[in-house]
Amino acid sequence: MLKCHQIISLLILCCIAFSATAQDQKAVFLDKKVSIVINGEPIDHVFERLSDLAGVNFSYDPTILDTDLLVTANYTKQSLRYILNDLLGPEFEVQEVDNQIVIRLRESKHRLNTDGLSYQIIKGQIRDQEYDEPVAYASISILNKAFGTITNKDGYFELKVPPKYHNEKLVVSSMGYEQMVLQPDSLSGEPLLLLLKPVNIRLREIKVRAIKPMWVMDQMLGHIASNYSNENRLMTAFYREVLMQDGDYINVSEAVIQLLKASYSQPLREDKIRFLKGRKSPDVEAFQWVDFKMQGGPYYTTQLDVVKTMDTFLNRDYWESYRYEAGAMIDYLGRPTYVIHFSPISKEDFLTYEGKLFVDQESFALVYAKFSLSRNGIRIARNQLIRKKPKGFNVRALGLDYQVSYRETEGLWYLNTARSSVSFRVRSRHDQVNSVFHSVSDLLITSHQPTRLRRFSKEEQINASDIFTEIIKDYDPEFWGNYNIIQPTDDLREALKSLANETRNQ
Repeated sequence: MLKCHQIISLLILCCIAFSATAQDQKAVFLDKKVSIVINGEPIDHVFERLSDLAGVNFSYDPTILDTDLLVTANYTKQSLRYILNDLLGPEFEVQEVDNQIVIRLRESKHRLNTDGLSYQIIKGQIRDQEYDEPVAYASISILNKAFGTITNKDGYFELKVPPKYHNEKLVVSSMGYEQMVLQPDSLSGEPLLLLLKPVNIRLREIKVRAIKPMWVMDQMLGHIASNYSNENRLMTAFYREVLMQDGDYINVSEAVIQLLKASYSQPLREDKIRFLKGRKSPDVEAFQWVDFKMQGGPYYTTQLDVVKTMDTFLNRDYWESYRYEAGAMIDYLGRPTYVIHFSPISKEDFLTYEGKLFVDQESFALVYAKFSLSRNGIRIARNQLIRKKPKGFNVRALGLDYQVSYRETEGLWYLNTARSSVSFRVRSRHDQVNSVFHSVSDLLITSHQPTRLRRFSKEEQINASDIFTEIIKDYDPEFWGNYNIIQPTDDLREALKSLANETRNQ
């Protein structure tokens, strides 16, 4: 059973100050000499063999490499640096970071291209055709490929498309709207304004009443093996963690991470996360009274994959503790979709939730879930959520809300996005403190591929005990290069712009 503290935990510390220094490391693994004979193998398999030989892990965005490229070569007692430079060519660079080798394109300062390999940048806004309102969290992806991004809450997006996808169609989709397919020749020029048409599925009333929620739930669980991957996947993802105090931005931390997603046929095997590249802002506004920190952000956000973790509202053993009701069918990503509402029947002695499940009518895959910790669940979890607090302070959870979505690629559904939103009120009569902290964590899977990797080294993993804001050290507006991210909202962009101006003036 997935408990609430497995989703999100908090650490509240009073008046914490720390410093960290980064030291350049002398290359250890890149200078290691190895011997290898390669005979027509895919380059990602070659990386795995080199990983075993040199005792180091490789990190790279799979969209920048043709992982199906077959390689033939013979190296005898050559340095790993020499082998990688020879295999990859001059358009790539390799860098040793701790105990991993990071592979990336050599980025131009002003444009995303290197030696003929140029990324196409597609940007714009998606709006509702009928009401002219932004469509938040709409999906923009390469048709039938495991590659894409989403809009922010203002409807804006930016997609950096690698050369191998330049001639592919783009598909735009969002819950309750008709899908839009864009031809490659329509994607150049000024920022796009895309208008999505709302759609409704009209069913006879008698058919709506005939939907039995428990039958849908049973079918959904029975089809997990056929709907979700039974092989390990290496996923590249963007993660953002935003903290606000009384409506003001306090801290923004972002990173590109890799998620080693274990097979859904092995539910007890935990997914692994490793850090690739990150940045954070200095405090946009100074903390008042307390230093509020979230523990284990990326780790717990990936636990929102409820199909894998099988929380109580999906677990047959707990169905008697919940009430399930069928809502009206909707259109989700161009497909008829069941909506199942659930809520706890009574006060239980374990964590309970309330929310909605969206189940694809054709495949019975769970494609989206939106849920919150119930009032009784918050009461039970109160002591689990707060890891540490100052003496004399009262901390009360106001709300814990979660979302997770899945996207279909070649007949299987994969984790696409996850979001957690938690808010707490912090009070102290003695210190005259009364403040609301709100933390939002967003995870977006931008690409994924099958992998033979089974683990990351312990040193590079992000664990439940890690405080994400302490993993990364700085903020760089030109940081992301070729990686896809969720575009910052207007208010967040303005906050960061103000911060940058203040930093330059100091």
